[in-house]
Amino acid sequence: MPSRPPGTPAALALVIASMIGTGVFTSLGYQLPALQSGPQIIFLWALGGIIALCGALCYAAVAKALPRSGGEHHFLGELYHPSLGFMGGLLSAIAGFAAPTALSAIAFGEYLHKAAPAIPVTVAAIVVIILGMLAHAFSSSASARIQLTATTLKLLLIFAFLIAAILLPGKGDIRWTVEPAEDLDSILQPAFAISLFFVFYSYSGWNAAIYGLEEWSQPDRTVRRALVGGTLIVAVLYIALNSAFLHAAPVDELRDETAVGEIAARSLFGKSAAAWISGLFAAGLFASVSAMLWAGPRVLAAMGRSTPALSFLNPTNGTPLIALSIQGGLAILFVLLATFRDLVKFTETGLILCTMLTVAGIFVRRDRFAGQHLRLALPATIFLAMTSFVVIRSIFVAPVPVLLGLTTALLAVVLFFILNPKHS
Repeated sequence: MPSRPPGTPAALALVIASMIGTGVFTSLGYQLPALQSGPQIIFLWALGGIIALCGALCYAAVAKALPRSGGEHHFLGELYHPSLGFMGGLLSAIAGFAAPTALSAIAFGEYLHKAAPAIPVTVAAIVVIILGMLAHAFSSSASARIQLTATTLKLLLIFAFLIAAILLPGKGDIRWTVEPAEDLDSILQPAFAISLFFVFYSYSGWNAAIYGLEEWSQPDRTVRRALVGGTLIVAVLYIALNSAFLHAAPVDELRDETAVGEIAARSLFGKSAAAWISGLFAAGLFASVSAMLWAGPRVLAAMGRSTPALSFLNPTNGTPLIALSIQGGLAILFVLLATFRDLVKFTETGLILCTMLTVAGIFVRRDRFAGQHLRLALPATIFLAMTSFVVIRSIFVAPVPVLLGLTTALLAVVLFFILNPKHS
């Protein structure tokens, strides 16, 4: 008897787990050198949530108009040209899933190392990737059950931490009063764009449900609920978590640190209890690794359907095991070779480019959206304006990883014409 296709709960769990991962547990330390007050930090994360919600609304409409799996690979190929679809697929596979899988695995290793210092960070990161690959090597229904369970446990952990932060006295010393002139000056600085870059990375995953679109029960309704509902839930949790971190620990202890969750837990509960909390944070990060190893291979499988030279990536039925193995292998390679901060910047550049082109398609191909472009004009304009601003400002502040991401996109287009000479 065939298993029932997963529905809204599993899709919502996939979106939430894809978003709540490395970013929120690591980004604050990189933002504090530039931002000096609680209101600045909260505005940053609220702005990121608004931009992600605008993207989610637009993507839900694109998914309704172009209802096939593969995400940006399918969307850009239909809206523009197969070469841009190939670029979107390759960037999604590398920058959207393999690199973030590595980032989540590294964060998992960092937190597990805090809990058990004898376990090396790199070893833990590689092991969790392998475990995630094994977890998704069977079927979509099995993947849905694993993801729903892992995400539920992660949310329970976050709620427990937030309740503790409310009830226990913290050691935070950041300014919480609003100083309009000082706060506005910080927000207008170029470094704010880099801080927003990390926030974009933290919110990336709001579109996770589109990659296996055809595998959902009632895809149109399921994807819209998952994208919009998941983004709203995560935005609230992100604001609450960063407020809790700032309440728990002094700024000097958080600044330029990766494992901000562990530092906050140590301030709240003491050093011995913090080791246990770090272990729980590591367990929660498994849900993020799992989510990306579930969604990512669907992109490579879709590329296998449309590019004959890559047909081996698309199985005739069942789980795309070769694609899963490739994504896992790339993630392990990133763990071994890349630094955390540069990997975030490289990752986000490719993702932003793909999402910008997809959202812009609402205006470029108005004929495909049956009048919806008018209703979507405001969220699409906000999304495109803010993402363009961040990319342009980031080129001046951190040019190397940003330009490397853009170069990767260009090379992907060139590779398409090499593999598909008939389109030359």
